[in-house]
Amino acid sequence: MEALIHKYGEKTYSLQDICAFKKTKELFGGLSNMASGFPLVVNGKHILTSEALYQACRFPHLPEVQKEIIAERSPMSAKMKSKPHRINSRPDFEEKKVDIMRWCLRAKFAQNFFSFAQLLESTDDKDIVENSHKDRFWGAMPEKDNETSLTGANVLGRLLKQLRKEYNDYKFTNLSKLLYVEPLKISNFVLFDEPIQAIDERENFLNTIRKQLNIVIQKPKIVQKTENIVVIDNPVFIETKPVTKKSVNTNANKVPETKSIKTEMLQPTLL
Repeated sequence: MEALIHKYGEKTYSLQDICAFKKTKELFGGLSNMASGFPLVVNGKHILTSEALYQACRFPHLPEVQKEIIAERSPMSAKMKSKPHRINSRPDFEEKKVDIMRWCLRAKFAQNFFSFAQLLESTDDKDIVENSHKDRFWGAMPEKDNETSLTGANVLGRLLKQLRKEYNDYKFTNLSKLLYVEPLKISNFVLFDEPIQAIDERENFLNTIRKQLNIVIQKPKIVQKTENIVVIDNPVFIETKPVTKKSVNTNANKVPETKSIKTEMLQPTLL
C-alpha cells in the first residue's frame, strides 16, 4: 500500500476549502462507494452499490464468491464478505484496482445520471476528498496535531474530480461519452463467468427526458407509396401534451393543446 501511496503522491487538504465526505448521510455522502440509492445493472444482474461491484471485480475467476458479495444487502457487508478471499484476488488486482474503481464510478454515474450528476455539480470546482480514519490511499486522514486538514493520496476523490471534469466537458456537446461505458480493457474482466458487456444508458436517458417533458413521439404518416418512392406528410415530430398543473398562471398566454416540434430540435446532437 505504501508503494501505491508513493506512486500517486500525497497532498494535504484544508477542510474549509474542500468538499469532504465521511458518512453516507452527510451532504456529499452520496459520493461514497458505501452510499445506497445508486443501483447498477451489469450483464443483466442487479447490483445494489458500486462497492459491491468493485469488490466482485476482485474475483473474476471465482464466480461463487462474486455471487456471495453481490447478494449482500449492504455495501459494508459486501466489502466484509470479500475479506476472507482477498488472498485469492486476481493476480494483477493491485496494479489494476484504480482502473477498476474508475470503471465502477463511470457505471454508477451512467446508471444514476440525474442524481449523481447533480451531486457532482454541487461540489463546484473544489477538491473532493474522502475523510477516512485509516485509509490514506483511497482517502485522506486527519493529522494528529491538526484536525482542520486531511492528508493522503485521496485516489477516490481524485477519480471523482476527474469524472466531474468529464461531465462538465461533455454535458453540452457529447454526453454519450458518459452514458455509454465500455468494458474495461483488461484480461478476464468477467461477472459470473460471462464477459462484462458495455453499459449503454443513452436510450434510458432519452426516455427519462421524454417522460419529464411529458412528450410523445408521433410516427410519420405515409401518404403515397410506389415501388421506388415513399412520400410522407411530415418528418417525425414530437407532440407535447397540454400542461394541466394547477400552478400554471391562467392569466398568462394560453398554450395550445398540442405543439409540434421537429425531433432534431429536441434531441441532443451528441446522440
